[in-house]
Amino acid sequence: MRGGPRWRFSKENFQFFFVGSDQRKKFNGVIGMIHSQAEEDNFSLIKFESELNYQPTNALNISVAPEYSLSKSKTQYVTQPNESTRYVLGSIDNQTLSASVRVDYTINPNLSIQYYGQPFISRGRYKDFKYVTNAVADRLHDRFQNYNTAQISMNNDVYAIDENFDGTIDYSFDNPDFSFVQFNSNLVLRWEYIPGSELFLVWSQGVTANVSVMDDLFEGFESGILDQRPQNIFLLKATYRFIL
Repeated sequence: MRGGPRWRFSKENFQFFFVGSDQRKKFNGVIGMIHSQAEEDNFSLIKFESELNYQPTNALNISVAPEYSLSKSKTQYVTQPNESTRYVLGSIDNQTLSASVRVDYTINPNLSIQYYGQPFISRGRYKDFKYVTNAVADRLHDRFQNYNTAQISMNNDVYAIDENFDGTIDYSFDNPDFSFVQFNSNLVLRWEYIPGSELFLVWSQGVTANVSVMDDLFEGFESGILDQRPQNIFLLKATYRFIL
């Protein structure tokens, strides 16, 4: 409860399955799935992972590692409103999509180029808000009380709670829905101009944005990354090895 009472963690079943090909081959890969499920359907996770590698020559290696996960929970922590002693939870549907791309090219033993890029998007939607009543109860539904439609209302992206039905707002909290997009990449040129001394030229590019939660993951990727102007950073680093 983020500093509040301890919360009973529901028992969980966990499974995973991965298969891979011969890493000695020019083209090889690994693909697999991770799945977990808690008692009383408290939370669940399904995640698909893969990594594909291609090395056409000794000097060049290319790898792509996409991931997709779908995580659901009936008891995701939301907030503790400042004007209340309540701990507010919600049911969340969280989808995350990402991919890591790497390219390593060795021009000669003293000169190489490396590239790394990762687009990332995670979207979370909340519903069925509730508050904690007995955080350590054995049964899941004894740990919280759901707000009914007469207790909770939303206006201007803020949820207002009238817990005792007296027509006065007891406390409120912001809509916790989110859709977060990020892209980071680095291009590095390394030159060992004399033995033990190196020169690095780095081009770093990044985009971070919050997009509409109504968009699906691919729409969010387009509006949050492709339609945005990235931040570009150029760095130059030189090292020199002194022989004493």
